Amino acid sequence: RTMTYDAIVIGGGLAGCSAALQLARRGHEVVLLEKETYPRHKLCGEFLSPEVQSSLSGLDLLGDVHASGAQSLGHARLTGPRGTTAEHGLPGTALGLSRHRLDALLFRAACRAGVDGRSGTKATAVTGSLADGFAVEAGGDTLSGRLVLGAYGRRSTLDRRLDRPFLEEQSPYVAFKAHYAGSSPALSGTVEVHTAPGGYCGIGPVEDDRFNVCWIGRTDALKEAGGTAPAMLDGMRQHNPVLDDRMRGLDRASTRFQAVSQVPLMSKSQFVDDVCMIGDSAGMIAPLCGDGMAMALDTADLVAPMADQFLAGQRSAAAFRADYRDRWRSRYRRRLRIGRWAHAAAFRPLASAALLNACRVLPPLTRWLIRSTRG
Repeated sequence: RTMTYDAIVIGGGLAGCSAALQLARRGHEVVLLEKETYPRHKLCGEFLSPEVQSSLSGLDLLGDVHASGAQSLGHARLTGPRGTTAEHGLPGTALGLSRHRLDALLFRAACRAGVDGRSGTKATAVTGSLADGFAVEAGGDTLSGRLVLGAYGRRSTLDRRLDRPFLEEQSPYVAFKAHYAGSSPALSGTVEVHTAPGGYCGIGPVEDDRFNVCWIGRTDALKEAGGTAPAMLDGMRQHNPVLDDRMRGLDRASTRFQAVSQVPLMSKSQFVDDVCMIGDSAGMIAPLCGDGMAMALDTADLVAPMADQFLAGQRSAAAFRADYRDRWRSRYRRRLRIGRWAHAAAFRPLASAALLNACRVLPPLTRWLIRSTRG
């Protein structure tokens, strides 16, 4: 079958759902393809930085997010291998909510707005251009559209089909996530990041009295720990007394660990064969910064009005490509670069200790780091 749409959005995460919703509300015919079914867990820090509330308000979903059990967070705490600690108030109220709950909420909202939402449908090929239109193979159908938004995340088999250069670069990082239950008064209203040799671990409250525990490290550290997620986390606990203290009061509640390898923090292009990339498909900020979810929603806010003008014939394909690429780079490239620098420091005990001590005695440095990795 061949079906005609104004826009085909590949990927039903935060960026994809938001972009599809915004384009549908502007009167466009939109299909949203998500390879998995909802609700589903996803590897993520599940920290919605203060800036995200404007995006959720613009979608008229902030109240729904609070009603879903989002936890309010006002402080951040960073610790080092020797127990060095730096604390700072966030520049507004952040939220903690699982992707299991948030993504399903956004997908339902998009469908209510008129989006043809297709969960359990994987896009396997994309051909075409902004000038001539696109054909997307998905779930046995050939879908045609004037615009394709790639919102399928960090890394996908579709990247290989599109021959994206970043795939030639090897990433030494692997990440894991699980939900834990228990008592940890120190985590009330607080998100924490604990560094250790070879990686770092974030802990933050989410709904239903659970805690998201998410850690990233080098693959060699995973091998040295025995090759399992719990062993890797235990190795981090041995080097960071504060992390060990937090985990003593928590028990794993998830049935299994979420895992991902080859975490890509390298630069990516925003257009590939005229497919417009948003969210992590366009560029991923280091998890240490806690801005990934906000960036995903913000890229949807950035692209939606430009895509609307292109579809309405008010912006040429060349202008759409140039304007989106320029504004994306102006908005995010600096914070991604600073995020990679902070990420690298967190993996080096001496560098992380020096950075934590500097943040502790120089609050303006902390404020600068927060501002520099935010919108």
